[in-house]
Amino acid sequence: MKKVLIASSLLISLGALGHEFWLQPSRFFVRPGDEISLQVLVGEHFSGERSEGKKNRIISYRHHAATGTADITPTLTGDTYSDVLVSLNTEGTHLFTFMNTPKFLSMKADSFLLYLQEDGLDNIITARQQQGESNKPSRELYQRCAKSLVQVGDTPDRTFSKNTGMTLEIIPAKNPYTQRFGQTAEFKILFMDKPLEGALVRYWNRNATNQTLEEKQRTNALGDVSFRLRPGRNMVSVVHMVPAKDTTQTRYGSADWHSYWGSLTFGSR
Repeated sequence: MKKVLIASSLLISLGALGHEFWLQPSRFFVRPGDEISLQVLVGEHFSGERSEGKKNRIISYRHHAATGTADITPTLTGDTYSDVLVSLNTEGTHLFTFMNTPKFLSMKADSFLLYLQEDGLDNIITARQQQGESNKPSRELYQRCAKSLVQVGDTPDRTFSKNTGMTLEIIPAKNPYTQRFGQTAEFKILFMDKPLEGALVRYWNRNATNQTLEEKQRTNALGDVSFRLRPGRNMVSVVHMVPAKDTTQTRYGSADWHSYWGSLTFGSR
């Protein structure tokens, strides 16, 4: 499923822009003193292109480490989410987080249904049926909450478990860099700082031969989900949607729904 923004009153269908959104470091394993590039990517099936989102839409873009937290936004050049270079001088597990402002989106009814089905948003399908809106175009605000973990040196630390306060959080139960492929990794999904039950979570793996694997599980009552780790680049992603607040307004009018898109990337070997 792919989504395209409307520029006026034009309604969209499944289009040419990507569904997933994530932070992609140039390397997940580095030595102290190394420099990496960090990209904001959008695409399909864990394969994407650089997002051209505007810098003024960033709520927060941060680098977390055991020594503290730094704002990445001032290092951006131009007015987009351009690539940034980050120096990793301290050993440990480094966490990068990104959250932007909501963007308005409208879709044809059949395309919106496919989107809801793909992301396991059965409660929204039911709500639209109950409200007699199944055949109406959608009016939605969507927002991104992305995270990435990079291991510097050979000594992992607790930075991986930090709750950064984003609306939608994916937090590993154990540091992925203390686990090896084949082991089971558990993740907790929080929405507004509370466990999110019944959310459809995807685990993506891209291996050394550039093959992509996708698995799906739903969270339990505690917001937990688990997957068996695979070597290579990994991403855990989830989408959650709620009714939009009555006060939510855009230049296109009010939205009916507000969706949040979460992702966490990390390496495994």
